[in-house]
Amino acid sequence: KNLLAQERAGLRLSPVPKSPSGIMDAGSTTYLEENIGGVLAKALAEMAVMKPKDGVHFLSKWLKDYSEHEEAKLVKEEEEKALADERALTKAKMDEKEKVRKQKLAEQESLESMYNGLLDKLSSTETTFQETFWQELIDVSQTTSSASATYLGKEEQGEEGMDPSGKYISYEYASKGSEWMTEKVLLEGTGVTFGALTESPEDDKFVEMCLWKPPSVEPAPAEPVDGEEPPAEEKPSNPYYPVKVDCVTDVPAMHYFEMTRLGAYMAIPLTYMSYYTAEAYGEAKTYEEEKKAEAKRRAEEEAARVAAIEAGEFAEGEEPPAPEPVEEKPLVMAGKLTKMVLCLDSLGTNTSFSEAKAMQILELVKAFGQCKSQTEFKEVDAQVLKVIDEDLKANEEEQIANTMTAINEKMTETIEREEAECPDEKKDVLQKKFAFMKAVEAAKELAPLIESMKTWVWVTPEVLSVFAAAAFIAGYSKEDVYPRRKTVLAWEKLRFLVEKPADLLTKLEKLEYEGPKKGLKPEHKLAFITPMSAPAEMDAEKAKEVCPGFMLMFNVIQAALAYRNADLEMRKADWTNQMKAKEEAGEEYAGPEIPALEELDDDFA
Repeated sequence: KNLLAQERAGLRLSPVPKSPSGIMDAGSTTYLEENIGGVLAKALAEMAVMKPKDGVHFLSKWLKDYSEHEEAKLVKEEEEKALADERALTKAKMDEKEKVRKQKLAEQESLESMYNGLLDKLSSTETTFQETFWQELIDVSQTTSSASATYLGKEEQGEEGMDPSGKYISYEYASKGSEWMTEKVLLEGTGVTFGALTESPEDDKFVEMCLWKPPSVEPAPAEPVDGEEPPAEEKPSNPYYPVKVDCVTDVPAMHYFEMTRLGAYMAIPLTYMSYYTAEAYGEAKTYEEEKKAEAKRRAEEEAARVAAIEAGEFAEGEEPPAPEPVEEKPLVMAGKLTKMVLCLDSLGTNTSFSEAKAMQILELVKAFGQCKSQTEFKEVDAQVLKVIDEDLKANEEEQIANTMTAINEKMTETIEREEAECPDEKKDVLQKKFAFMKAVEAAKELAPLIESMKTWVWVTPEVLSVFAAAAFIAGYSKEDVYPRRKTVLAWEKLRFLVEKPADLLTKLEKLEYEGPKKGLKPEHKLAFITPMSAPAEMDAEKAKEVCPGFMLMFNVIQAALAYRNADLEMRKADWTNQMKAKEEAGEEYAGPEIPALEELDDDFA
């Protein structure tokens, strides 16, 4: 009966495998329990409650409903999971966007902080311009403008016989990745950059020169009163204009240091008045000396007036009044125009620079020029005040005198002992050696006096020449001593010698002054160094007038050269005696071959 019901329901079941004993094996039992045991238990429990007439039909329908329910449940779970995944993905995207937004906001705030911080620093009258500021200008300008590369050049005038000999722009600073630009120069007439350094260009030349006229910040001219002539047109406060090119390939005159690439270019003029000149220094010195003399005169007059009153020279009530205070005239110095140019490009990105960003860079560049000029003005005056400080100079001279006395006392016994043992022909060399040792010892003990010159911003050509001689004696090369592409000495290049005078003195002290020297570079030969060491009849007294610290260094150089010359003279005398003996012996001379004097030592040449 059950089999017939199963056939009607289409559920003909296969016989369940049995063991030979007729009992279901353990594996089959486990399989059935794990796969349908729980479901059948539920179905049979419900059937037992319902007690349907057709149990097979009830069971088949129950299993079908259960299967559909489970399948719908699974679909729902998958849909809910997919929805949850989609929500999570959407949230992750939104979180990423928020993170990017916050990061951009933080970058913008950091950029504004960097820009405003530098601008505020430059705008402060208390700020002393530092050479490191130039690299800050490069970095902040690149970040502000999103430029691919930023580089700062200075207009230079080439020297006759040098390459280049005309005007050119020498690039001094560059952004990271563009450091190679500091080895480049741009000749006048090449490219468009020189347009930014052209003073007051005519309006009809702006397009040709790729110049950009920023929104005017000059005050509007006053309207003329009826019947009066209109006021003369005032010149702009800054007669230089930026070069601005939105697409470099549209300008045939554009010069490329590397391959042509799409992008924009800007060249912003940075001009300022420099006071590192002999004329400015002379004006400041005259001003401060007259001011000092006037103050001394007024102080003496006041002292005499007070003394006369105390001595009873005037009747009561008839005392002369104190002199009225005199309005102090401001210091005026003639400056020298210095032209620099800040260049920015977006090559390789094909993007242009917005006018808003360009205006920000313009404002920053203007602040740089003002800060640099103000600092130079103050530094020249500060140097003059130090130079004319007689009390300071007297104190330093006393220190030198006391130090030299102590050194002489300390070395007397050694000098006497070695001189007693020294052959006569070498005594001059020995004396010059000890004079050199004394000069070096004094300079080392009083190195702070030499180091004080590191705050100086201008020195005479004679002082430059002496320091250059010191550098060449110590073994520095022309590249170390002279500015790039120049044969004229500059203090900013040589100032490193006084920033750490102990390093220079150690080099000079360890140098070998006796014996032959071969393979010397031209600048290391005595014939090259000697004229530089004492220019314009410079002597110790004149060196002291410059400052006591310079006198210390001058004495070291003169002692070093005297020591070297004494050795040369001794060896030349010995060579002369050998040659004389050879000539006297004539054909009977059997000694070694005597080389020419210049073959023995490069300093004999």
